[in-house]
Amino acid sequence: MKHLLPALLLLVTACDSPAPAMMGETPRYVTVNGIDFSVRVRGRRVEAIRTTTMPNPSIGRVYPRALQAMEQASGCRVLEDSLRGDVAVMRADLDCG
Repeated sequence: MKHLLPALLLLVTACDSPAPAMMGETPRYVTVNGIDFSVRVRGRRVEAIRTTTMPNPSIGRVYPRALQAMEQASGCRVLEDSLRGDVAVMRADLDCG
């Protein structure tokens, strides 16, 4: 039992851990159509981490919501051809022109 608590704490803290390039950036929390994201912006780069648990997440459901969360949090347009990632973490380049 005493080994279970550290493992659970590690699991919980890993849910919103940014990529090394985004460490130190303050997250902005955005909800789009019931899905919560932690969004970090650094320069012209953005990262959205889905923090809502979904039973069967699909890229088709998460992709447009992540894109919208990135744009809301950054105030910039996401360059769609730069959007990459999976159903948990997505990264993109921004056009803040």
